[in-house]
Amino acid sequence: MLKEFLVMALAAFCLSEAYTPSPLRTADMDYLQKQTKIYDLFRYINQEMPKDQDGYELGSTYEFSSYYDYYTNKAAIDYYLQKYKYNRLNQDAIFSIFYPEHRDEVKALFKVFYYAKDFQTFYKTACWARMNTNSGVFLYAFSAAVSYRPDTKYIRLPTPYEVFPSYFFEAPVIQQAQYIKMARGYSKASTGVDNYVIYANYTDNYQRQQYENEYQLDYFIEDIGLNAYYYYCRTLLPYWLTSKDYGIPKDIRGDLYYYIHKQLLSRYYLERLSNDLGEIEDFDWNKPFIPGFYSNLQYPNGVFFPQREVYSQVPEYKYKYLKYIQAYESRILAAVDSGYAIDKEGRQYNIYSSEGINILGNMIEGNYDSYNYYYYGSVDYYSRQILGFNWECYNPDKCTPSALQQYSTSMRDPAFYKLYKRIMYLFFRYKERLPSYTYDELVYPELKIESVTVDKLTTYFDYYDAWINNAVGVENMKDGQSFNIKARQYRLNYKPYTYQIQVNSQKSTKAVIRIFLGPYYDYIQDDAYYFQKYYMNFYELDQFVVNLSPGANNILRRSTESVFTIPEDSTEDSFYRKMKKATEGSEPFTYSEKLYGFPQRLLLPKGKRAGMYYKLFFYVSPLDDYKSYNYDFPLYGKINYDSKPLGYPLDRPMYTYNYTMPNAYFKDVQIYHNYEGEYSS
Repeated sequence: MLKEFLVMALAAFCLSEAYTPSPLRTADMDYLQKQTKIYDLFRYINQEMPKDQDGYELGSTYEFSSYYDYYTNKAAIDYYLQKYKYNRLNQDAIFSIFYPEHRDEVKALFKVFYYAKDFQTFYKTACWARMNTNSGVFLYAFSAAVSYRPDTKYIRLPTPYEVFPSYFFEAPVIQQAQYIKMARGYSKASTGVDNYVIYANYTDNYQRQQYENEYQLDYFIEDIGLNAYYYYCRTLLPYWLTSKDYGIPKDIRGDLYYYIHKQLLSRYYLERLSNDLGEIEDFDWNKPFIPGFYSNLQYPNGVFFPQREVYSQVPEYKYKYLKYIQAYESRILAAVDSGYAIDKEGRQYNIYSSEGINILGNMIEGNYDSYNYYYYGSVDYYSRQILGFNWECYNPDKCTPSALQQYSTSMRDPAFYKLYKRIMYLFFRYKERLPSYTYDELVYPELKIESVTVDKLTTYFDYYDAWINNAVGVENMKDGQSFNIKARQYRLNYKPYTYQIQVNSQKSTKAVIRIFLGPYYDYIQDDAYYFQKYYMNFYELDQFVVNLSPGANNILRRSTESVFTIPEDSTEDSFYRKMKKATEGSEPFTYSEKLYGFPQRLLLPKGKRAGMYYKLFFYVSPLDDYKSYNYDFPLYGKINYDSKPLGYPLDRPMYTYNYTMPNAYFKDVQIYHNYEGEYSS
């Protein structure tokens, strides 16, 4: 299943796939019961399981010895039970997948979940683990298992900012929620539920005195939807799983790692331009690091996230990691420049081949498919160890992970973007040494984009309410269901628009249209090296398949149809009510096969009030060499995967002679930002 899961992720994530929108399904009772049971286990995760919560009785009476034969891998059960008995994480410890002891426990528990023979055994095991293991270990292992098991297909996980709000909303919001819970009266609304709203600010509201220009982007880097998206990306594709044991397709794993981060970095760069911040600066490991990291985030146990002062030198206790990272970067650069990677046995592999980008990606991430982990290490892992500036962890129960050591908070730290610019340099150095596409490889004379019309592009801010009941403690489930506390926050959004693309085709054919958004530099519009210099800054907005007839074709495509995005999730309380009504038979419950994706709201950068120029790039190519791979993965639904490289044709520098292709089209557009009250629908 994982093989299908990953190639799908690649297909959707990575722009090299053709896509058909996922249809809505009507849930049957089996689905509803599973969805409800799994959803319940995420409630009030930071406290002991309430005694009236579904699953409490199962969890408190479950004995592994009685169900030993209900697991397909008994060695995995024995190993976990030994770890649980002698070397488990305390239930109140702060968890991070970036600590080896924490990771080993997650991996062991995941295997117990994964090898349960049926859903009932899986659920009983989950109830037991919910009551007896560290909440972070449970959440990570359980979330991954739900995504990997065939009997939980299309089961949606609660949004992480509603499961553990303290990782997404700063301490003043969490403190106010706790105060409301303690001080609220006994009077009930007509619905029997008390509702409270807390207004949530961003870091810049508190840290303006630090004169940190990076925090002009706090509305973007701290966006709860964006951070939830990254959490899903990394949690659903764990670096600690092997392709051999779990069916992860080896040929795309490293490629996917590259493309996820390249897309995010390009999108961030376009947002920087809207705020006049310009290029992402490079950094030197041996010089003071800019910028700082200032946050009011607080772990559930009361410990604040580590901070980093501006112009900070790497502390001495991080020097051992500096030695590692400098050695690993040097070895990877040597592989890129020489063209060969070395495996554990000393054999050389040519990386300038069809699988080269995948080999390189595995090496940089340091996942379990790396050709030689002990030689190439993990640039990703060790960079986070350094830049978080947290104290060393000598006791697994007393760790204080930095924001970079939590997938749900990584993107809040401006260091994240500097780090991944450095990592992308390794990939771009490789890409720029690949043979460039020739004109004949990219041009399709039988296809011509005659014109493109795009509606006015407008962005604005509006409010969103997130359910944060999990930030407080409750006496029982009845108590927890008697109130709703929501955090209200201003978030970037855009007015949906339509592309109208006129394509002339010489014959009937299937074709794929790719749409990119990139920077506009008015002083180089006649520069023949434009795409050669800035190809890496283009962000892919959409990719879709069309059926073309001979002659003129008028293609309409709505921005909300993008293969990469999903609309806003309904809040937990709303989602739960719908499930309950469906279970009672009062109304049907529908769900999509596409469960997660990039926030639709953030498709466009903010732009400016007077308008800001960006450049759209359209490219159409036939699907004559179309490979009919049909995959079905929760991240993007059902996908047909074609053979083009990720980001094609902007996956490597494009040269002057390619600008005149009839099947390519450039369009200058402006993005206008409206202020509060100017656009609200």
